[in-house]
Amino acid sequence: MIYVILIAAILVGDQVAKYFTAANLAVGQSVTFIPGFMDFTYVQNTGAAFSMFSNATWLLALLSGIMAVVVIYLLFKFKKRLNSKLFNIAMAFIAAGAIGNLIDRVAHGFVIDMMEFTFVNFAVFNVADCFVTFGAIMLAVYILWFWDKHKKAEKKDADAQE
Repeated sequence: MIYVILIAAILVGDQVAKYFTAANLAVGQSVTFIPGFMDFTYVQNTGAAFSMFSNATWLLALLSGIMAVVVIYLLFKFKKRLNSKLFNIAMAFIAAGAIGNLIDRVAHGFVIDMMEFTFVNFAVFNVADCFVTFGAIMLAVYILWFWDKHKKAEKKDADAQE
């Protein structure tokens, strides 16, 4: 239940940020948030990361929906078996981000992006993108450093039961 609440909280934060962006800025308009570091810039992204696959909104919506379903399935399938908060939080972050951008694609036909680093040339992104990225990093850390520990524990438990 805690992970459902986490996903819901991230979705609310993402959608509120997108709503305030669209309500207060014209498309392409920027407002300085932290001088020399970050601006809020309203962008309507019809593509994926870095505007790749622009105008493939429905294909991207389908892929986002499939990803969200698979990630939520994996979260609930492995939640108790792996007993790893890192894995569970990573999956919740990825699911929430995928659902947040899916909501935009279905409701608007594009994703609302608003955060722009000004100290480097980088794509404009949103809250959902941040959570997908953080979740993917956390999942990679889990797989690289903790997956074997759970596999060894499962094998040890299976051997003990025989």
